[in-house]
Amino acid sequence: MKMLIIRPEPGATATAARVRAAGFEPVCLPFFRIASRKWQAPDPSAYDAVLITSANAIRHAGPSVEALQKLTFHAVGDRSAAAISAAGLQLGETGRSGIEALLGDLAERGGGRLLWLAGEDQTAFAVPADMHIETRVVYAADPIELGEDAQQMVLQADVVALHSARAAEHFAHFVDAAGLDRSSI
Repeated sequence: MKMLIIRPEPGATATAARVRAAGFEPVCLPFFRIASRKWQAPDPSAYDAVLITSANAIRHAGPSVEALQKLTFHAVGDRSAAAISAAGLQLGETGRSGIEALLGDLAERGGGRLLWLAGEDQTAFAVPADMHIETRVVYAADPIELGEDAQQMVLQADVVALHSARAAEHFAHFVDAAGLDRSSI
């Protein structure tokens, strides 16, 4: 069974390895490319910690993140935590059940002022009452122009892995613009 993976690198390759280990044939066709965005780190004294919801934030934050190195970095999951540690930054909490659970855990310890290093595309979440979160966009998932073989790759796949709501919307637009029959996918 062929599984089409449309997420950007390096996630596509990592997903392909897990798909292959599960006995499926992975086919990578990234619909996005992760790119850094220009940003400047604010005064770190205005924050108690940094929030990371994607390893891409660390990978693409660039040298500005060095200004924040005295702060603790909280990660939503293991991949984000690994990126924080690999960058030599101080890892605090690692969430296991999503952003809201992590924020709830942090709020139980007193809330605080968090700086969120985020992508341009953000999912809304509830912020505990005693917590303030300020966002700095440090990366984006930019759509890629797909080659002529993309339609055939989509049609030959048995399953398509959609890694986010935005990816699902982009994929649906691609399918409709190409005139592909959704029922064949």
